[in-house]
Amino acid sequence: MSELIVAHRYAKSLLDFAIEKNAVEAVAKDMIDFAETCEGSYELVLALKSPIIKHYTKLAILAKLFKDKFNPVTYGIFVIITNKNREKILPAVAKEFISMYTDYKGIQKATVTTASSLTADQKATVAKIVKDYTGKEVELIEQIDESLIGGFILKVGDQQIDDSIKRKLNDLKVSLAS
Repeated sequence: MSELIVAHRYAKSLLDFAIEKNAVEAVAKDMIDFAETCEGSYELVLALKSPIIKHYTKLAILAKLFKDKFNPVTYGIFVIITNKNREKILPAVAKEFISMYTDYKGIQKATVTTASSLTADQKATVAKIVKDYTGKEVELIEQIDESLIGGFILKVGDQQIDDSIKRKLNDLKVSLAS
């Protein structure tokens, strides 16, 4: 079975259990912290994926790092997954959980890429447009790419609106070449 499918199932179970135990916010914070830790510590990810390191040693590593800091519900999923010898999927479980949590809370992530920083009014306008389109609260992620020259690229879910000068010049170049 695909790692992503398994991670999705564990994340769904974790979200359901966290809702049942009224610990959704704490578990979400823990999973965000765990995902950030994995992104910042390639050694931890390698240790979790290593077939050489025994699963009880991996559990000891997770206990040392997270047991006292994380909610028992969060740490409990670490124990369950590690006991099933599937600890290599823990980073994927964290990412899946975060995605499900944002859906659960009705939050839509949107990424806007511009040539220069947006003003507060521009950010509010983009967030309002996305909120009107999706009907969800918006978490706006701003990126700067000076090669765009001007305009913007807005990504919402799997949709993208490219209204950049760079794309328009490219389109003009293609049309002139043909």
